[in-house]
Amino acid sequence: MSKPAHLEPSELGTKEYWDNLYTTEISNHAHNPSDTGTVWFEDSDAETKLIDFLSDNESELQLSRDETSFLDLGTGNGSLLFQLRDAGWNGRMLGVDYSLKSVEFAKRIAESRASENDNDDEDKSGQPITFAEHDILRTPPATLLSGAQSSGWDAILDKGTFDAISLSSETDPTSGRRIVESYRVKIAPLLREGGLFLVTSCNWTETELLGWFEGPAKDDEGEEMEGWRFEQVGRVEYPSFSFGGVKGQTISSLCFRKVRNSRN
Repeated sequence: MSKPAHLEPSELGTKEYWDNLYTTEISNHAHNPSDTGTVWFEDSDAETKLIDFLSDNESELQLSRDETSFLDLGTGNGSLLFQLRDAGWNGRMLGVDYSLKSVEFAKRIAESRASENDNDDEDKSGQPITFAEHDILRTPPATLLSGAQSSGWDAILDKGTFDAISLSSETDPTSGRRIVESYRVKIAPLLREGGLFLVTSCNWTETELLGWFEGPAKDDEGEEMEGWRFEQVGRVEYPSFSFGGVKGQTISSLCFRKVRNSRN
């Protein structure tokens, strides 16, 4: 399946936009600690549906609530990780973002939660949710691979981050292509063999997400994908609508597993 056509760039694809947004949200939170900022795709109840999907005991995912490690790419205010912890997921959780202001905001919310709940997060899992500045497309993956996750994370979450990267006009200095084309290559080393990548988008349909992520390495992808591929193992159901005889959803969430290429 070929990759979909690129989206028109917008300010949502710039670091400046996100730095400014989280600067404002930090200020709002300082004046009102209950204001924890924007929860992306809240109108579709995405976080609840994503957690229900991961928690489904009848699915083939069969994830351990006590041991599954989560890496949240483009974590923003860390909302999805906080909700996972509140739902009883106790493994290691790390949220990363290329906006230092985002990381600062998420850390402030974590501190507020710990204070309000008398360190409830640590009591549940023995380890707090952590946040770090990290540019997925420019920082070596090895910086996120340590300890029990030295061979990769169990699950990588992306709730709107691929959307933002898709709206960037930046190009790779080597290939001249839009940076969105290197996203799959950059996340693959962060997943262990058999690990899951759960991506949620409002800009791409399920078919288009398949075009971006499913299958073995493309001709223009480097050694990071060599020998590996992503296969779809699930999807999240959202309320559907019909327009002009076409049925669709306002957002799409697909789950992929990292597996070795089959030998013929």
